[in-house]
Amino acid sequence: MKKIFIIGGGIAALEAAKSARSTQRDALIVLISAENFLPYSRPMLTKQLMGKVTAQDLAVESAAWYDEKDIVVLTGRTVTAIDPVGKTLVAGGTPFHWDSLILATGASCFVPPIPGADGANVVSVRTFDDVARVREIAKAAKNAAVIGGGVLGLEAASSLAEAGLSVTVLEHGDQLMKRQIDAQAAQHLESAMAGKGVKLLKNADSARIDASGVTLVDGTRIPAELVIVSAGVRANIRLAKDAGIAAERHITVDDHMRTNLPDVYAAGDCASMGVSYALWTEAADMGRIAGINAAGGDAAYQALPRPLIFHGFGTALFAFGDAGRQANIAYEIGEMPGARYYSAGGKLVGAVLTGDIRRMEEVTNLILQA
Repeated sequence: MKKIFIIGGGIAALEAAKSARSTQRDALIVLISAENFLPYSRPMLTKQLMGKVTAQDLAVESAAWYDEKDIVVLTGRTVTAIDPVGKTLVAGGTPFHWDSLILATGASCFVPPIPGADGANVVSVRTFDDVARVREIAKAAKNAAVIGGGVLGLEAASSLAEAGLSVTVLEHGDQLMKRQIDAQAAQHLESAMAGKGVKLLKNADSARIDASGVTLVDGTRIPAELVIVSAGVRANIRLAKDAGIAAERHITVDDHMRTNLPDVYAAGDCASMGVSYALWTEAADMGRIAGINAAGGDAAYQALPRPLIFHGFGTALFAFGDAGRQANIAYEIGEMPGARYYSAGGKLVGAVLTGDIRRMEEVTNLILQA
């Protein structure tokens, strides 16, 4: 019986297990997660930051599903070593033998080296334990600061404001999500934030954090008993590198999710064929390909453009393709209420929808077909 071991508890790990089972009906499939929960919908963490949902509520599949598919899940166990020659690993102090190995170790939040960023009132949201910590701190907090104005930071800010906290978002740049959306969409978001009482400071660099707030480089003081840091992620590659698996910023894989070592695959936020956007759908697709190939199948991953979708502050936003970001291109811009379409050379290349985004699937297809 072939033994397929998967290290990780996110969507890449789950999709790898699913596709491995579909490919190999009689293989032993074991998923090992350091978290104490079954794989859950990680993108919902910031959306439901101050809600009452539990990790069980967010579980992608039930415990009964794993039993039905004969997939073994070991939670609360950290893999500390991999021997690619002897094909063994150690998880929670217990050694295991594998025939095929998939690393889906994900990524961790990047925390800038700001003095005080390791304080008890500072949280980066990546796991459900982080959510529980935010909820606990928020019980005694009146003010919150969110460092970072990307999708996850803004979702967190929206949830905190909805819970009644006075929220300030600190954005390093001069525009929200400048690499993904146009200036008009950013202004729409700013107006929506203001409508919910959320303050936004742009070009805001933090000098230090303490128990009562954040001090900016220019001396501005932001009161905050709770500070959320949302400054991107870094791939978890230490385990792979220690095992001799090729990795720089990410574990290096080919289009079959193979690493440089035989029978060792990687997928999700920890892996890359060159560029990684650390997106849920991207991780799921990579995991599916890794699972098929680890189980003896033959499938290739095709990188696809991914949209930006945001819900918060009583509004929504969708962006796909090139929304006028290239300075050397003369765009033709078509505008409708809540929508802008960007064309170049007579070809539709990008679009941004604000407020009502129900046409996002139609718009996506139009751009892909152009």
